[in-house]
Amino acid sequence: MRLLRVELARLRWRRAVVVLLVVCVALPLVLLAGYAWETRPVSDADVAQAEQLAAQDADQPWVTQEIAACEADPEMYLGPAGTAAECAEAITPRAENYLYRSELDLTSLRTDVGAAAITILTGLLMLIGTTYAGHDWNTGSMSNQLLFVPRRLRLWTAKGAAVLVTGLVVGAVVLALFWGGAALLASSRDITAPPGTWNDIWATQARGVLAIGVGGLLGYALTMLFRSTVATLSLMFGVAIAGSLLVAAILGDNAARWLLPTNFLAFVLGGFSYYDPSACIQAPDGSVTGGCESTLSAADGGVVLAVLVVVSVALSVWATHRRDVP
Repeated sequence: MRLLRVELARLRWRRAVVVLLVVCVALPLVLLAGYAWETRPVSDADVAQAEQLAAQDADQPWVTQEIAACEADPEMYLGPAGTAAECAEAITPRAENYLYRSELDLTSLRTDVGAAAITILTGLLMLIGTTYAGHDWNTGSMSNQLLFVPRRLRLWTAKGAAVLVTGLVVGAVVLALFWGGAALLASSRDITAPPGTWNDIWATQARGVLAIGVGGLLGYALTMLFRSTVATLSLMFGVAIAGSLLVAAILGDNAARWLLPTNFLAFVLGGFSYYDPSACIQAPDGSVTGGCESTLSAADGGVVLAVLVVVSVALSVWATHRRDVP
């Protein structure tokens, strides 16, 4: 326990880590602020501007031309039940056409912005784990630390636990701030969540906190394996950019099931729908019906992620135990 407290103190005072922690707090709140602005209620000024735009567009020549064309063939414009008398009302621009703005919806917030926040936090914690371990190897301080703690696995465990605890705490605090702000925002707009929505949100955040903490541990384990921050970052960017392309090239149409983003979102969101050619239904005339989608459960997505983490940690522990320390 004492060694864990020492490693937590070392982690806390690393300047690069402090900067990344500030970013961890700021980015999700910026995402929430952006969503709040995009879903803001329509004001009187917005209505006045929309009415002005509608009036300007209504005077354009193309409106008169389209109305005349519609009156000549109303069925083509309005469907089989359309009549020429309805053309002017249907085509003339109205203020409502310029006032479309989506309303705050906690369900979509969970699956869109909330999932993005968890993904960003996981990536940032991986960077924290990488920076924390990489600094010790780059400066040669790992050799000095082993003089005081000669048992390598004990030192590896203490450092890994420090990163894991940091990730869990940061994830829990930031997501609590995120959803606390979302709850206040919904309350200020008199928006009530459908039954069961908050249960889904808390379950998603619990899995998200776990993913964030384990993400930090994974970044740490890979850096302890490669003993280089650059190598770990190169692998992370390589997987992010080319990993999906490589899996798609190998597995073809069945690749979506095994992509990291698919499995990550399935685990975090409690299930995720992906494109699956085998789910398509082909009619006798050759047309394809059905959604061509399958749903990956949180358990199945978690298994794939757990295998990757366990293999990485096992290799890291083996390398720490067996390889020479410069």
